[in-house]
Amino acid sequence: MKDVLEFPLVSIIVVNHDGKDYLSQCLGSIQSLDYSQEKIEIIIVDNGSRDSSVDLIRSQYKQVKIIRNDRNTGFAAANNQAAKTAKGKYLAFLNNDTMVDARWLIELLKPIYKDKETVASGSKVLSMDGKKVDFGGGMINFEGKGFQIDYGLPVKKDRHYQYKYLPFVNGGAMMINRDIFLEVGGFDSDFFAYYEDVDLGWRLWVLGYKVVFAPKSIVYHHHHGTSRKFSEDKLRFLKERNSLYSIFKNYDDINLSRAFSGTLANIFNRVFVDVHFDYKKFYDLSGDVEVKDPEVSISKEPLSSLAAARNFFDELPSLVKKRQEIQSKRKRDDKAVFSYFKAQFMPVSSDPEYQKNHSEILKNLGIHKVFEKDIRRSLVIISGEVVSNTMAGPAIRMFNFAKVLSEHMDVMLAIPNETDLPEQCFKMVRYRDDGSLKQILSQADLVLCNGMMLSKYDSIKESKKYLIIDIYDPYNLATLAEQEGQNMKERLEVHSSIQKYFNEQFYYGDFFICASERQRDFWLGMLAALNRVNPFSYNIDPSLKRMIDIVPFGLPSNKPLHTSDVLKDKVKGISRKDFVVIWGGGIYNWLDPLTLIEAMETVYQKNKSIKLYFMGIKHPNPEVKELDMVGKTVKLARKLGIEGKNVFFNFDWVDYDSRQNYLLEADAGIITHPGHVETRFSFRTRVLDYLWTGLPIISTEGDHLSDMVKIDGLGIVAKVGSSEELAKAVLKMAGDKKFYNRCIKNIEQKEGDFTWEKVCRPIIDFCRDPVSNALKANDLEDSTNSQGDQVSKGSGRRLINRFFYHLFHSGPGKTARYVSNCISHKQTWKDKRIRND
Repeated sequence: MKDVLEFPLVSIIVVNHDGKDYLSQCLGSIQSLDYSQEKIEIIIVDNGSRDSSVDLIRSQYKQVKIIRNDRNTGFAAANNQAAKTAKGKYLAFLNNDTMVDARWLIELLKPIYKDKETVASGSKVLSMDGKKVDFGGGMINFEGKGFQIDYGLPVKKDRHYQYKYLPFVNGGAMMINRDIFLEVGGFDSDFFAYYEDVDLGWRLWVLGYKVVFAPKSIVYHHHHGTSRKFSEDKLRFLKERNSLYSIFKNYDDINLSRAFSGTLANIFNRVFVDVHFDYKKFYDLSGDVEVKDPEVSISKEPLSSLAAARNFFDELPSLVKKRQEIQSKRKRDDKAVFSYFKAQFMPVSSDPEYQKNHSEILKNLGIHKVFEKDIRRSLVIISGEVVSNTMAGPAIRMFNFAKVLSEHMDVMLAIPNETDLPEQCFKMVRYRDDGSLKQILSQADLVLCNGMMLSKYDSIKESKKYLIIDIYDPYNLATLAEQEGQNMKERLEVHSSIQKYFNEQFYYGDFFICASERQRDFWLGMLAALNRVNPFSYNIDPSLKRMIDIVPFGLPSNKPLHTSDVLKDKVKGISRKDFVVIWGGGIYNWLDPLTLIEAMETVYQKNKSIKLYFMGIKHPNPEVKELDMVGKTVKLARKLGIEGKNVFFNFDWVDYDSRQNYLLEADAGIITHPGHVETRFSFRTRVLDYLWTGLPIISTEGDHLSDMVKIDGLGIVAKVGSSEELAKAVLKMAGDKKFYNRCIKNIEQKEGDFTWEKVCRPIIDFCRDPVSNALKANDLEDSTNSQGDQVSKGSGRRLINRFFYHLFHSGPGKTARYVSNCISHKQTWKDKRIRND
């Protein structure tokens, strides 16, 4: 029902000026792209070439659209000119002296596809022979000067293999959403050439957008293939002038004056590197001695710096208008933008005298103060699950927490395995035991972990760090279903131990995160039973959101791209014409795949082109044993004779980065569960993957997300345990195209609510201003009475020890009565003292 191969039209724009020697290599590589040529529009803007470039294009590349200018209008203006006429949803800018890898375009598109925030991506650029790095990322210093990370580094030492946010990307190897490009004003045409990409990237961040580096998108470049026509003094003029333009437009009102004064001072600093004269001998201010004027000459290069400053003042009226336009639309403050600069204090000259003056400018003109960030807290996130290419839900959650939170603080992800993932924007480190974890935690201000980790590692409890505990999985309820087949004695022992673990979590945790309002109410009840809801916690925040808030599972902000065929016409028995319903995760005891298998037998009798595919059975964590429900499900499908006919199992586990291909080839997503208490408080994360890939959803009733499916019209909700209703739901979804398309439209409006960036906001807010809510830090008795008398801290510690003893041995009810009696006794003692005094 869905055409997952409907890639967007991309307009590739190449600016050419006397580049005949390079065009055939560039255009030839575009013709070899692993992307449908019908979805590519090539536009070449010829800037008054005097060679036979245009004749070459017309004779050999007839599909190319040519825009001819009678003079060289510059890189920026020519690209803007083409962007206005382009038909593509996305614009890809490419230098004419480049050659692209076959997957250049698709890899540029992947991280920004249908993303409303991350709208521009940039390629990794290598030398034409592929031996050296030309562009592995960009940095900006306080003067608006752009730097290429690891320029000239041998490729064998290349370390740039991961998506990362950058202040700007290479303007000759980048992609951007066309609507956004035009909305923000495109490249600044007044730049002519150089630093227009720095300015555009900086402006995008100010206006609330993001720029990402796509390392698998490879471009090969003849270094200075066409730019060598510029003399050194012209290059210097353009770089000096354009950086002045950038900083004047993009700094906010608070920081502009200091940054601009420092920049002007450094311009003179650079002039004096090249102009040598003894100014002390030039003037005799005493007037006592007649001094012959020494001869002073100035070359073109230092003169170009002065010319750039003069040009800035000549253009100041128009720059003021541009600045006002940008600042009036500002969405992100300078503090947030500065964290991406990475080279704030980097000098542009190696001259010792220059660097000495540069350092004094930074210190005495307040530039250091401008770029002083808020104290960056350090956060350790602990994953109890394997973090690798094949991850289960808990590991995926922690991994994405680390990605998002690393934008706001220093993050280390502690994992139990040697990972096969490439280098990330955060540090990953393996822990093997409690001792190694203790060493990792010593580097942290805050710790975030799944609550069950507390029971395994004493170092977490003993760390005395702010402790964020993730309780999005109500495991105490899941085990009621998981252990259902065991004898009652074993079940009670498991339940008792798990309840102890949860009590321990609620004792030590400062901040808790859960998946839904329904879950939050459930956990608040447990917190209240353990006296965590008290006057102290109420005074911190009457809403108690500083104690527990909602952080559901998240989704990538970009839309997924189908990159390879994996299901239709690949799995024996499933053809491209079939309607595929996908079970997007593992088979667990607390779910109900058996009723679904029975429903599929009914479906098979009525429509043999409807297929059910279970995406994964073998859990990626070898420590997780296969549950009974797996065997029961496969056995039932075989018994009914429908395995391999309309029911199919993947007996392994799909790689995290490949899961979208299975989901995109499917036509609907399904989840079924029984009507027990775990269902009511669960949050089925696979449903979010259905939203991400635009799959209408079939679900049984009873949980938070099935309510959302019903209320928001995202699919069909069937009664629990009814194979007849499930069969009707599957048949309706496959047969009613009008209803199906309405579900897809509703999903498009809903899925943006669950991006990882949005769901992580409560964690970010807590980390910026953490408070200790934990009982371990807040003895209720350690308070001062109205006469200034303080209860003994020793007695407070004893009370806490007794509290914990009763909590684990007597249960929450007796513990609450014990605390109440102690507080009443101490208050009576205080009242007597006051009366006696």
